Amino acid sequence: MKCCVSYRLFPVTLGNIVFIIARLAHGEASYSFDDNLLLGSGLAGGKIERFNRVNQIDPGSYMVDLYLNNDFVNRSQVMFRSRGDSVEPCFSESFFRQSLSARGTREQGSAATVDCIGLSDRLPGASFKLDTARLRLELTAPQVLLDIKPRGYISPQEWDPGNSMAFLNYDANVYRSSYQASGGGNSNFGYLGLHSGANVGLWRFRHQSSYSYSASKGSSPGQWNSIRTYVQRAVPEWGSELTIGETYTEGNLFGSVGYRGARLATDDRMLPDSQRQYAPQVRGTANSNARIIISQDGRKIHEVSVPPGPFMIDDLYGTAYNGDLDVQVVEADGSVSRFTVPYAAVPDSIRPGLSRYSATFGELMLNGSGTEKFLELTYQRGLTNALSANLGSRVAQDYVALLGGGVLATPFGAFGVNSIFSSATIENNQRTKGWRLGLNYSRTFQPTNTTLTLAGYRYSTEGYRDLSDAVGTRNANVRGESWDSSSFKQRNQLTLMVNQALGSYGSVYLSGSKSDYYDGKSRDIQAQFGYSNSWGRLSYNLAYSRQRTTWYRNNTDSRDLGMPEDGYLQQGRSQNNSLTFSISMPLGGSNNSSSLSSMVARRSGDTKGSSFQTGLSGTFGEGRTLSYALAAGRDSDRRGMDWSGTLQNQTSVGTFNGGYSESSNYQQFNGGMRGAAVLHGGGVTLGPYVGDTFALVQAKGASGSAIRGGQGARVDRNGYAVMPSLSPYRYNSVGLDPRGIGEDAELLETERKVAPYSGAAVLVTFKTLTGHALLIRAKLADGSSLPLGADVVNEHGVNLGMVGQGGNVYARASDEKGQLRVKWGDRPEESCQLPYDLSESPAGANQALIHLVGVCMTNQERQ
Repeated sequence: MKCCVSYRLFPVTLGNIVFIIARLAHGEASYSFDDNLLLGSGLAGGKIERFNRVNQIDPGSYMVDLYLNNDFVNRSQVMFRSRGDSVEPCFSESFFRQSLSARGTREQGSAATVDCIGLSDRLPGASFKLDTARLRLELTAPQVLLDIKPRGYISPQEWDPGNSMAFLNYDANVYRSSYQASGGGNSNFGYLGLHSGANVGLWRFRHQSSYSYSASKGSSPGQWNSIRTYVQRAVPEWGSELTIGETYTEGNLFGSVGYRGARLATDDRMLPDSQRQYAPQVRGTANSNARIIISQDGRKIHEVSVPPGPFMIDDLYGTAYNGDLDVQVVEADGSVSRFTVPYAAVPDSIRPGLSRYSATFGELMLNGSGTEKFLELTYQRGLTNALSANLGSRVAQDYVALLGGGVLATPFGAFGVNSIFSSATIENNQRTKGWRLGLNYSRTFQPTNTTLTLAGYRYSTEGYRDLSDAVGTRNANVRGESWDSSSFKQRNQLTLMVNQALGSYGSVYLSGSKSDYYDGKSRDIQAQFGYSNSWGRLSYNLAYSRQRTTWYRNNTDSRDLGMPEDGYLQQGRSQNNSLTFSISMPLGGSNNSSSLSSMVARRSGDTKGSSFQTGLSGTFGEGRTLSYALAAGRDSDRRGMDWSGTLQNQTSVGTFNGGYSESSNYQQFNGGMRGAAVLHGGGVTLGPYVGDTFALVQAKGASGSAIRGGQGARVDRNGYAVMPSLSPYRYNSVGLDPRGIGEDAELLETERKVAPYSGAAVLVTFKTLTGHALLIRAKLADGSSLPLGADVVNEHGVNLGMVGQGGNVYARASDEKGQLRVKWGDRPEESCQLPYDLSESPAGANQALIHLVGVCMTNQERQ
């Protein structure tokens, strides 16, 4: 009978094969499923025709990556419901408004439908596309129906506060040197840096300290140094961050100072990437449905479609040093209008409508001890495209400073001006008052592609004092000591940085600074010049630097009236010039290829004269986690060679390095290790050195799986691994590489996206299947094959897949014995139980894929 059935099906099967070949011959690779082909064969009942429909998925709830108009929204649990002959996604009204930014509201229907509103019902004209292989749901909706957010916007509801856990970063290094100079001898040095923290909810506790040890002639014993201890918490309602403890103020308006106290300040990281840096608003009017094309320096940086009427674009990414914006309005009839928006900025520039503030109160920390209490307030506001305003004040005992200024953007560049007035009581209860004026300028000259990155000038009157200098001089006077700092009694400071692109001829940079003081005639001048280019795979660089310091001191002690006054002026001058030429090139075409580099340097005043050095560096090993560097050199006045070698290995539990160097005068050994230990509910996990924001990956049973971009981190035998760094308030991809995973486990997902709060320690859990991999050739109790495409679930209701050709069932079993459920319909008789027993395998359970034969019986047949 089976023979006859097969014979009757043969013409139909042959006809379909001929049809498919004909379609392929005409360039069409489409195919379809037909349940009729399986009628009478014992393979029917699986309803495989449902896979002919686009976006085919069975009704139910699925975790998918959701995209709206090609932008990632979030990873969500989405309900798919039947509607006619198709299946479509549906969402709650709150999800439409919060996650999809839908405008308006929907008329509330029955309670049964309020949490499952069809996409086209809520957003007329919207459509969806589902990639079932990647579980990616793409939604397309008319822009007019959406509340458009700036590019890169992530709803605060999506920010992940993380989990309660603690961590300890360590950075340890040891050195041992043997030298022949000054009678010879040995020296040993050690350093241990610790950075620890604990997270509870949104509160983050941090402590940083170090230990230094030295054993050499005249050295002091080792000692601990507590650097800072503080607690932080994000305040998302205000777009701010609260810090309590020992840390430092920002130095953008006033000079940075260390303090012990509290600080509440705007956290720009909470803004989308398209809002963080300064960029002007682009306003105009479209006469029809138009395309707005914005270019900078000949490169298109943004394009958007707008309806007729006025438009405003305020989500450009910050690219201040590339010049003015060229805006084209391309109308529906093809006509084009153009205008230019000036674009130049300095660090204090702020977008129109945005503001920053900070409020700090505490004790000023000088030389590691709390001293004067102080209060600092700052406020910055972007008023228009062309104007930003700055205000600030610092108040302490016998000290006050007031700041005012802003930024003016013009077609000739951006000008930043800040003026500070200070009044302070200094040594011997003397009162001094003064001003400091700061000027900044930035401009890109597009005809020559010359970028004046930053030009700054600062002038202070003799009576001006920074807060740290005023308090420092008072404290030093009490102790009978003198006070000095880089800002103390500074008169003038000028800085300049210019970059010039030369196209195929390379690029040139020039930078310099000049400072002088009121303490006599001290003056410091620095200048750097560089040129870089490449020839084929060879890169080369020429750099020149010059530093000159001149000082004068008027010595009035034991003055001899018979000597001229100039004889009592002591003058000193130091000058260093350096010229360096270097080349480098890879020795192969792959990413693992070694790189060869050479350098020759000439320094004035250096007893070595010219020096020459050649080095070889590269990486090797799976994942390029092992790196090496070899170098050899000599100078023009000596015959001996200097050479050194280092080796570094990034492992799953940390980074280890070692090195050796030798010359005719010394030998040195060094070694170190760097990593982190994370304490959490599942135990302690070792991994690479973590940043302030990181992730703990949990993938039970996936031991050996590598973390993509994890600096060598792998899932340990307990099922945990450390992802060392995440960007706060941004979506981060956390991925697992299944290579290296054991044969008794498989990953159900390999990538997750998280948007953590700053300082969060996020637990990212990956679903896995563990156990023995089974391939069961199954039949029904009457000897017929299981329906093709029927669903297969385990004892816990987890969907494992579907029945393949020939009734083959693939599953992963955690127990030696058990049963699977096969379902091809909603009626009780349209499902059966498939038992398995690993002891029945001819090769036993110790193999990668266990082959079994089984019979699937319905509930009635089992009874």
